[in-house]
Parts: sequence; structure tokens; C-alpha cells
Amino acid sequence: MARAYSDDLRRRILQAYEQGEGSEARLAQRFRVSLSYVKKIRRQMRHSGKMERVPHHPGRKPKFTEPVRQQLRHWLEQQPDLTLAELQEQLRRQARLQVSLPSLWTVLGKIGLRLKKVTSRARARHGSQPTTAPSLPRNPPYDHAREVDLPG
Repeated sequence: MARAYSDDLRRRILQAYEQGEGSEARLAQRFRVSLSYVKKIRRQMRHSGKMERVPHHPGRKPKFTEPVRQQLRHWLEQQPDLTLAELQEQLRRQARLQVSLPSLWTVLGKIGLRLKKVTSRARARHGSQPTTAPSLPRNPPYDHAREVDLPG
């Protein structure tokens, strides 16, 4: 892949154009760059007001920002037995955030939350139904009736 031209070259081309030292085509020849490059950097300067390259950040912005993650933690501290579907619904209603169950599962794992483990002895003592998976699997499940619990 070709390297980007230096900011110094950009600055010299733009300063030469501002001082009327030639047309875009003449400056492209003089500095041995393409005419489209000269047009592009002039357009970028008009847009940003800067002679230097403006860094761009490709890709989508993450939906699970730090405030959203804190909100998830808060909800689970208040009500540790929330299911993925209930968390998804709360995000949709309160944070106006539409997320899939697998992505919600993934982010809960990343922030250190895991499945609530219920042993057979505890089920017998409390009379609860058995859970289908006792630990956090590598791939996100599509069973949204599972419970999550805070670590510790």
C-alpha cells in the first residue's frame, strides 16, 4: 500500500495555491502529485480549515459505550435475576438502544458478568427448576431465559 504524502507537502501545495503561484494543474505538475490530490486537499482544507490531514476513524461506533455498560451493571445490582430478554427490553425502552441477544450476551461476558450457577443441591433446597447450562459458553446462546449474576 502506498504511503500518505507528508503534511509538509500538503502545506507547501496549499500555501503555493493561496499565494497564487499557479493553478491546481500547474501545482500538481510542480510538486509531482496528481491533480485529483490537489483538488482533494483543497476541498479538505475548505471543509476543516486545516492544512494538515484530519484523522478519520473508520467503522461503526460501539453501541455499548461505558455509560451503557454502567447502566447494565446498575440494573443487575438492583435485580440480579434479570434475563437477557428483560435486559434487552430495558435497553430498548430506557436507553432507546436496539441490540441483539448475542451481542448483549457478549458484552455481559466482557464486563465480567456471568451466568448464575445453581447446583443440584441448591435447586433441591430451594425447589427451583434446573438450568440448561451451568457455565458461560464460548458462543453466545440464543436461549434468552437464562439469568446473569454479578461476579463475587
